[in-house]
Amino acid sequence: MSAGTHDTPPAMDGNRAVQPAAFIAALDEHRAQVGTAHPLAVLVIRLDRFQHACDTLGPARANRLRAEIKSRVASLATMPAVMQWLGPADLGVACVLPEGTDDPGCLSMTIAAVLGRPYLVDGFELFLSCSIGAAMDHPDSATERNLQQAFDAMLQINRRGGDGVGRADLPTPPRMAPLLAALPHAIARGELSLHLQPRALLSTAEIVAYTVRLRWQHAVLGRIGPQDFLPAAEALGMMDELGQWILQQLLPLMRATEAVAPVPFTLLASSSQLQSPGTIDMLRRAVDAYGVGPGRLCVEVPVSIVPDSPETARKAALLHDTGIGMALSDFTDNAASLRALESTRPDVITLDARHLGHATRSGDIAAHLRAACVLAHAHGVPVCAKGVETRVQLEAVRAWGCDSVQGYLLAQPFPAHWLAQTHAAIVNRARQLLGPSLRP
Repeated sequence: MSAGTHDTPPAMDGNRAVQPAAFIAALDEHRAQVGTAHPLAVLVIRLDRFQHACDTLGPARANRLRAEIKSRVASLATMPAVMQWLGPADLGVACVLPEGTDDPGCLSMTIAAVLGRPYLVDGFELFLSCSIGAAMDHPDSATERNLQQAFDAMLQINRRGGDGVGRADLPTPPRMAPLLAALPHAIARGELSLHLQPRALLSTAEIVAYTVRLRWQHAVLGRIGPQDFLPAAEALGMMDELGQWILQQLLPLMRATEAVAPVPFTLLASSSQLQSPGTIDMLRRAVDAYGVGPGRLCVEVPVSIVPDSPETARKAALLHDTGIGMALSDFTDNAASLRALESTRPDVITLDARHLGHATRSGDIAAHLRAACVLAHAHGVPVCAKGVETRVQLEAVRAWGCDSVQGYLLAQPFPAHWLAQTHAAIVNRARQLLGPSLRP
């Protein structure tokens, strides 16, 4: 089984996690003050070689250097601005962009130039470069995601040697050659991990499933997104190996936590896994070996990779006969979705609501998703809206009649081994989020 391509966990750099809660709270307050009429930029600035400079200066001078850095940034940022240190060398900044622009790149380059000027601290003359990641804080997307995107854009620059600007809307994917060289050893080196993201019923706020996502954290390349490493895995013929590894990690966890979280777990399938004649046998053997009950495992397949052939219906029937559910993702109201719905007879379909209401996206998205929801219900199939990040999106999909939701608004993906300790908190979050709107 493969991995999802969105809904990323909190930013990580090696073994050190960004702790952004205070900054996110300040950013939310700032956005509430300035309103939505003005574009708000989110920047994460990492000072290259800063730790070496601090080792030379000592703690007191290092603090004065940090104060000077904040002063220089404040002199450029359109005020009021939010600035907080997210780590020893990472400064988070949120500010309104200059009038007439919605591009954070120009501001980032101006900040980089100013921070590159020499510093004088008690007779020490220092030169620092910086890696800057920039994102736009859209009011219709989660603040945490916008900060995450800025941090990831910064890491891309920093890991290429620093001294540059990266934009979240113009990401630079890693080169394929390093991925092809590193991926065959990822399992042996313990670089892969599983994350879980919950799904909740809109009618009862009950947690009814977890979607399983594969993550790769490389010692040098850093965190690599599934959208980047899965093509490499396909090219290397590793998808079956990854699928077996995922099952080996997941099924014992499901058995160990059955009393805590007795819900289905959804695996995301790739095109090669769907086409492979051995995938269903692999799933059947694994389910039998671990005594997983019927309905506890589900395979989710994007509509775009479902072949329009009799073989598709046969494989879907075999999955159901094995006690494994099937979900169709990225469902819409087009002909391909309808054919996939009729041939696979899925247990659930999912709609991608991430860009619902987004200012830069076509207004027709809502109409197509709503029609897709009606289409699925007409065939007796429940609907999950995935990628729900705002309350506006939540109320929209609720009004369409969607049955369940998944996304950052409910909970971001978390490490699978936290399940026993985290499930109760997820349950409470669902009740807080959905409870007030529950109908008697």
